[in-house]
Amino acid sequence: MKLTAEQIEYVSNYIKSLDIKWYELQVEFTDHMVTSMEEIWDKDPELTFHQVKQYAESKFVGHSSFKSIVEERKRMLQKEYNRSQRKMIAEFLKFPKIIGCILLGILAYQGSFFFEKPSKYLQVLFALLLVSAIPGLYHFIRNYKIQGKRFLAVSYYSLSLTSILSFPQIGINLSNGFKDEIQQNHLLIIPLICIWVIGLLFCATGVYLDIKHTAKVKKQYQLN
Repeated sequence: MKLTAEQIEYVSNYIKSLDIKWYELQVEFTDHMVTSMEEIWDKDPELTFHQVKQYAESKFVGHSSFKSIVEERKRMLQKEYNRSQRKMIAEFLKFPKIIGCILLGILAYQGSFFFEKPSKYLQVLFALLLVSAIPGLYHFIRNYKIQGKRFLAVSYYSLSLTSILSFPQIGINLSNGFKDEIQQNHLLIIPLICIWVIGLLFCATGVYLDIKHTAKVKKQYQLN
């Protein structure tokens, strides 16, 4: 027995009442619930709408099961994000793209000779990574809600901000910790510049993935 539009709306509002704020999960849970209810009703047409709803709800083991599904989806998105980012970075470390990374590292190394204290130069270099937070932050704020709806696939992919903030901190701490050694041996800058290049790749690929997945969500749900 098919549910009416009003009954489907009732189920949708029930799903929203479970504090599931992500639009795509609201749609998915509503579809699963409606399908389950229609199957139960086909088997026993004598049941009332609310009885069918309770039976269908029991398949999800109530509110806690919905929450566990949300957490599992977050873990899946995290895994997918990490895998995609690692794959992109690995491509930059292969020929011919690695040539660009090497040239960037050489330019960064040459720039250190214009500073009296190489450790200060490294701190400036890593601090500049924070500039890449601007497009990521702008993208996050702009797409926090898309047409009044929040999407887990968009909000959770804003992990590039974490990379952007962590790499400068790591680089600055290492530069401070080994400033005396770096002052005595200029070649010690090289491994730190390698870390800086990797950090730049993490930041750039993170922002790219954010934009890519936002576009995918907009296309899937036909949003502007």
